[in-house]
Amino acid sequence: MLLSGLKAFKRTFLNKVTRLSEKHATTDATATSTSTSTPEAPPLPPSTGFIDQISARHVQGWTIASENPALRLNVEAFLPETGERLGHGTADQFHYGLSGIGDGSRRYGFWFHLTREITPAERETLRVRVPGQGDLARSPNLSSWQPLLHVAMDIVDNCNLRCPFCLYDYSAVRRTHVMTRDTLEAALRLLPYTKDGEFWFSCLHEPSLHPEFASFLDAIPPAFRKKVFFTTNLARRMPESYFQTLAQSGIDHINISMASRTPELYERMRKGARFPIFMQNWDRLLAAFRDAESTVALRYVIMAYKSNLHELPELSRYLLSEGRAAQVEIRYTYDVPFIDAAFRQQEFLEEAEWDWLQASLPVAEPGQILLARPPAPQNPAPADSQNETEAEAEAEAEAEAETASASALPIKPEEVPQTVKESELRFIPGHYLAQLSWDGTLELKGISQASAGAALIEVPVVTKNIRDIPDIDAFLYALDCKSIQTSEAS
Repeated sequence: MLLSGLKAFKRTFLNKVTRLSEKHATTDATATSTSTSTPEAPPLPPSTGFIDQISARHVQGWTIASENPALRLNVEAFLPETGERLGHGTADQFHYGLSGIGDGSRRYGFWFHLTREITPAERETLRVRVPGQGDLARSPNLSSWQPLLHVAMDIVDNCNLRCPFCLYDYSAVRRTHVMTRDTLEAALRLLPYTKDGEFWFSCLHEPSLHPEFASFLDAIPPAFRKKVFFTTNLARRMPESYFQTLAQSGIDHINISMASRTPELYERMRKGARFPIFMQNWDRLLAAFRDAESTVALRYVIMAYKSNLHELPELSRYLLSEGRAAQVEIRYTYDVPFIDAAFRQQEFLEEAEWDWLQASLPVAEPGQILLARPPAPQNPAPADSQNETEAEAEAEAEAEAETASASALPIKPEEVPQTVKESELRFIPGHYLAQLSWDGTLELKGISQASAGAALIEVPVVTKNIRDIPDIDAFLYALDCKSIQTSEAS
């Protein structure tokens, strides 16, 4: 399995954000003098929230009325020096990151254009408030404009292994296609528009199959290297210089796919791999990281099965103590149709086994060990409120939404519903998921305005070759404008 549950970090972070916002939210009496609120209106309940982004052209964030979460508050942006009002909106949009607050709908976000472009100095002083109340705090990770939630890129379309649990069907793959240098250079222009650790240099396939992989890493501008990670199985024999390059790369982290430290089990689960080669590569990697005092984090991703179940607690301890592990993620398998039925029957864990594993994992610092269990079965609605087919479809959609949120797995084109309601095609601005193939094909998905709670609905927005986009900034801004115009027209 070549993907990690990065969204678990997002949920942990956003819970902290909520607590911080409640601590820092203040009432600013001077702000009410320039408010456009009606004087006779009753006072609003105290609000809390954050400003997430301020660019030269827009403001984005969220706010909630603490004592009455059913309200949807109005917000406005202004310059305190002059009192100039630069835009306003309503905090009623689906907010991608929020969870566990208010009514659970996550519909407390706002995004609106400013009435004019502001200068860098004005960006530093711009304030956002709920009229009649105090200013919203700025997020600890306030950004200027990062509309890409992640960029899931692959520089090849193949893997050196054929693991029985892989979520990608390699049965028809006969050769390896590789990304060209000019496509890479075009792709790297997306780096400023996503956050640290969210530019995936590999997503589904093994990047070390690319003959220029090391030089591709060197091509990443140093200022943006903390945005990048990749996943590898460490199962190919590589030169010593390769491990030194990784240690000195300055990227955010490397995911290492593991299965077991038992040779026979490792080679059965990692079909095509040889345990001595993996161990040699691992030893050389750790030595290179130690010698370079590398800042690159190592994260280990392990699939849990009946065969390796009782090894996992001790393996987790070993990786934290001896494997320089910043994080160990133990996770379930995406049950894609082409997984062999016999493997599924023999290896997939029962609920009681997941319970045992959860209770047996070692105590560690928060975030060091992540356990991603299968999504809980969804209960369909009563038969008298909707027919059986609709109930099953809704339950399946909710389960997929929860899976996507927990795992950051990009939805492949064939998984997009064939029919999407017109209301769902309206997407919120400033939140896009990008998938970039070896040939430069860029698929952008948006988050539907019909999303609510756990029902995260992703809709296709545009498919275009990255080399055919002359100006990334203008391209992404045009998508935001399209979203606003579509909403206003409806």
